[in-house]
Amino acid sequence: MAENNEDRNLEDLSEQASPYRLEEYRKKGQVSQSREVVALAVALACGLVVFATAPGMAKEIIDFMKETFSQDLAMKPGDQLQDVAGKRLLQVIRIIASIGLPVALVGFLLGVGGHLGQIGFLFTSEPLMPDFEKINPLKGLSRLFSARNLIESSRVIVKGLILCFVAYSILKAAIEQSPELIFKNPVAIFEVLGDAGKRLFLSLCGVLAVFAALDFVLQKREYAKQVRVTKQEAKQEAKEQEGDPLIKARIRSVQRDMARKRMMQAVKKADVVITNPTHIAIALQYDKDKMVAPKVVAKGADFMAERIKKIAAESGVVMVENVPLARAMFKSVKVGQVIPKSLFQAVAEVLAYVYKLKNRKFT
Repeated sequence: MAENNEDRNLEDLSEQASPYRLEEYRKKGQVSQSREVVALAVALACGLVVFATAPGMAKEIIDFMKETFSQDLAMKPGDQLQDVAGKRLLQVIRIIASIGLPVALVGFLLGVGGHLGQIGFLFTSEPLMPDFEKINPLKGLSRLFSARNLIESSRVIVKGLILCFVAYSILKAAIEQSPELIFKNPVAIFEVLGDAGKRLFLSLCGVLAVFAALDFVLQKREYAKQVRVTKQEAKQEAKEQEGDPLIKARIRSVQRDMARKRMMQAVKKADVVITNPTHIAIALQYDKDKMVAPKVVAKGADFMAERIKKIAAESGVVMVENVPLARAMFKSVKVGQVIPKSLFQAVAEVLAYVYKLKNRKFT
């Protein structure tokens, strides 16, 4: 959970955290996760393992009890009793291990899986770094009696009471039936106990599932609230990530000026300028040895068209008035592109005319 906003006025934090800020929190180990979900996953996994292995466990325990009570009690103290006691101790350890190790292993794997399922793989040493604010007694007391901790404590107490009530209701019914077990064989006793354990387990998991769902939603909402920022912080972060808008606008302006200057220099080398005649000007260049088709080296409308025509006149570039062709090229061809095939014939006629004036060959 993000801690940076604990001492700030949450009413001022009106803006959602950006992906960049969320990633920064994540690198510090401050993420949203529900421990209730992890606890539920571990409990379900362990319970399923116990139910799956219960028949084998019951058989081992019954065999052990039969062997112990039928033979060991009749022995006299001595070396033989010590050997048998050691043997029985090893059997007990093996039975406990065969029951406990699978449960512990599956519980561990599901515990890790529960965390990975919520936050993915995350390794950071940030939470391990010393923070003197966390060991400050005054800060500790303020966190201890904060509204959030009081709500969390109340929720734990309510959950505990409900779990105790459910467990008591089921166990009470099982205890009331226990006198009848005296007259049953061990297999029947384990069946009755297993049925009671199954009902108890499923009931408790149902309660945990409700609290896990509520906790998951509340943790997500609380985290989203804690990582919010003020409007000023959001603007500052946008500037840092995207750059100052004023500087970016200035850069774009300089880039446009440089592009216009290059375009005007290219007009001087153009072969022809096709005009509208007053609103549009398109400068074309063609080198039959280097180009597959004529290329637009400059174009402009209104004021820019006047500048193109002025430079063309000063540089001795022929200007040809052709309204349909000028409009078509202005709409469909960008500066630096060759003309499309649909305009080849019209442009070829214009260039042929220009080259005839200059006593040059078009092809």
